Amino acid sequence: MSHNEHSLQASPYDHPSYYDVLFNSSWKKEYGFLLHAFETHASIPVRRVFEPACGTGRFLWRLAKDGFQVRGLDLSQKSIAFCNRRMKRHGFPGAAFYGDIAVDLHLDSPVDAAFNLVSSFCHLTKETQAFNHLRLIADALRPGGLYLLGFHLKPKGIAECDSESWSCRRGSLSLSSHLKSVDWDEKKRIEMIEFRLTAQTPGKTVHLFDRFPFRTYTLPQFRQLLKKVGRLEVVQTYDFAFEPTVLDASSEDVIFVLKAKGC
Repeated sequence: MSHNEHSLQASPYDHPSYYDVLFNSSWKKEYGFLLHAFETHASIPVRRVFEPACGTGRFLWRLAKDGFQVRGLDLSQKSIAFCNRRMKRHGFPGAAFYGDIAVDLHLDSPVDAAFNLVSSFCHLTKETQAFNHLRLIADALRPGGLYLLGFHLKPKGIAECDSESWSCRRGSLSLSSHLKSVDWDEKKRIEMIEFRLTAQTPGKTVHLFDRFPFRTYTLPQFRQLLKKVGRLEVVQTYDFAFEPTVLDASSEDVIFVLKAKGC
């Protein structure tokens, strides 16, 4: 291996500049969906917005520029620092804070909407963690407020897609990634995910490798969890192309629009 090419096992969250470029290529469509959902499905005006597991906060600074009050929470100190540096470059105070989304959301007042679109919810590998998170969200939302929650369901039968690949470029930086399911314990509902990322610039090539567990949900399992949580009702569902969809046993990539009851 040449001196300017190396491989390492590391989380993509430890390399926020790569992570931000990789997941930012489709930001316009995602951001448009957020604004559409706030306007269409919330029963209250959305002004204060929260992102649990915010990572680099790729939407927080854009929301702030559009007049929203924003706040995020994450366990990655490097991603938090990246997010807050960008917020400050755009003239806003730091909006991302350290914390566990299954323990305490660190919010000082209710919010009108929250969102988590990229399966970060599945990092909560225990049922108690998922339950606690959704109860915290329900407590944090004003009545009529929304939680936009996107993740992969386990369909009945064979999944149509158990791997995903992306590639993108920003300036001289070229990124390619591959994520796939490598093992699944159906009884424990734990799926092992393998993630590989190659970052290339004219002078260097970096290969990142990581493996981590995800908690899995069938549609009935997630519906049962929501029933236990209470106070959050499904008012619409979308696929990952942001098109409305009717769920059935074969559904995989889903964004749930959850509304806080009471309005």
